[in-house]
Amino acid sequence: MKISIHPVFLLILAVFLNHNGFFSQSLSGNMKNESSVSLGYGNVDIFKGDKKVASVLTDAEGNYSVKLDTGLYRIEMQYAGFKKEVKEIRVVADERSDANLERDPDARVYKEKPEARNSIYADDYVFEEREVKVKVKKIESRADILPEMAVEVWERGGHAEGKSGVLTAGEINDFSKWEMWQDLVLDDLNRFRDFWKLQPNHRYAVQLTNENDRPVVDAEVHLLNDSGEILYVSRTDNTGKAELWGTLGVSNDAQGRVSAKVYFEDQEYEIERLSAFEQGVNIKKLNVSCNENTLVDIAFVVDATGSMSDEINFLKKELNDIIYTTKNSNPELTFNFASVFYRDHEDDYLTRTQNFSEILSESVSFIDNQFAGGGGDFEEAVEIALDSAVNSLNWSENARARILFLVLDAPPHNNPEIRTKLENLMRQASSRGIRIIPLVASGINKDAEYLMRTIALATNGTYAFLTDHSGIGGKHIEPSTDEYGVELLSDLLTRIISAYIFVPKCDVNLVDQSTPPDSILIRDQRTYDERIDWSFWPNPTRGEIQIKVDRDISEMYLTDLTGKILERYTDLKKDRILRRDLSQYPRGIYLLTFALGERVVTGKVVLQ
Repeated sequence: MKISIHPVFLLILAVFLNHNGFFSQSLSGNMKNESSVSLGYGNVDIFKGDKKVASVLTDAEGNYSVKLDTGLYRIEMQYAGFKKEVKEIRVVADERSDANLERDPDARVYKEKPEARNSIYADDYVFEEREVKVKVKKIESRADILPEMAVEVWERGGHAEGKSGVLTAGEINDFSKWEMWQDLVLDDLNRFRDFWKLQPNHRYAVQLTNENDRPVVDAEVHLLNDSGEILYVSRTDNTGKAELWGTLGVSNDAQGRVSAKVYFEDQEYEIERLSAFEQGVNIKKLNVSCNENTLVDIAFVVDATGSMSDEINFLKKELNDIIYTTKNSNPELTFNFASVFYRDHEDDYLTRTQNFSEILSESVSFIDNQFAGGGGDFEEAVEIALDSAVNSLNWSENARARILFLVLDAPPHNNPEIRTKLENLMRQASSRGIRIIPLVASGINKDAEYLMRTIALATNGTYAFLTDHSGIGGKHIEPSTDEYGVELLSDLLTRIISAYIFVPKCDVNLVDQSTPPDSILIRDQRTYDERIDWSFWPNPTRGEIQIKVDRDISEMYLTDLTGKILERYTDLKKDRILRRDLSQYPRGIYLLTFALGERVVTGKVVLQ
């Protein structure tokens, strides 16, 4: 494959450098309380006039840093339990603004009563931890897992204090393996489908864009039968797609003629006849302007019964770090976080809830003060917790993304009333645009796996699961699939969030007709004659892409045209095919990039 330099890439590179703040000044500082104790995970919001231009968090030591252009800014610093501090500062070079916040005597900060903590703090409790000392790689088959994992095991008596960056996990997106999922439902998972009497069936996919091929985000889409009755309601995600289901029960009866109605910005649109997914995606262009909605809602619903005691302290640390990393990786977005911790009937509580708040320290304080206890039987009050999260939390009316992580190690009880409630909750979540992502821990069984994957499909989510590679917790079951990759949990969840919140900026050109779609570009102007035998196909693609290089590559990135990193692939082996599904991203042009010595080689992928 011939390597060449193209002038269009020089422009892309200039945009990339500017986008990443190479020509901007920095504003940094530290947040403390009046006793000079650092305040970690505090909010730092920066305004230019009335417009919020950046929103970042302090790290664990209270430090923050953000890139800004020259100008006059208002800085608002907030932390749970303290008074907000507001300053004005003119940025002309690298500037610094520290704060010592005063405690607010009227503020209410959540603290759990000590007696609510359970036996994991008993003096005789001994916990084994395994710290992953090497990068956990994405793999192509299960046979690759154990030989290439290196862990150091160390034991420590005393309390089970969690660490972040330790738990390992995998993901199965059944939308990207749709034919396999249908086969599994008819074969390996058939009895579990009958056990729950739930199955998303008769799939219809709708893709909404404006006239410039920008995704139309958060539009309400109704699936209608030939009598005009509403069968299902969904909202378009950050890629402009809505997934609709003719039935959620186990019926396989053929659907008659169906149509769709779309509601967006007080306008109504109609798609007269929908094709089933097997016949393709239903594409509709709307005459609407590009809209960069910056609101993101993320809720964590966590099983806090006694069986979660082996992993919950690690999960709490992971959740806090994921919140921090996600927020600071996207300073232009406004994140709201909420949490629901739940147990079961007859326990000391059913649910404990912290509603959505932009002040991260409120969420951190709430999560840090939850502990495992109660339970007794296998099943838990999952449907009660989901009902509280879907219907009681104050989700944003308009948002770029609404994400609900359901963290658990046991299914709900199974009876006709609960099954009906679960189906209604799936429908309600879908109609509100809430994507449910189950994350299952040790102890989960196959019927719970089936139910969780069903919930993910019904709400346009994905299925995630902890694995044995960290050595934390009990045995984790193998999911029913052909292959999956292993990652650190923090990396996996951060990647999923990034995929669900990415929307191309309105001022970035998605399609450049002057460059052939299969051209290979290099980021310097020197002569470079070495042949690189690498390929990626199909190109253009509708989602799945396969990548092969004739040498080992330590890192490869998928980026958009602004240079924003969407995915990172590590430890690519010579002539081994890497398969990835890009269907969650909007149509347009993306770049595959890797370093070759002092040079950077880039290939262009067209996603249709």
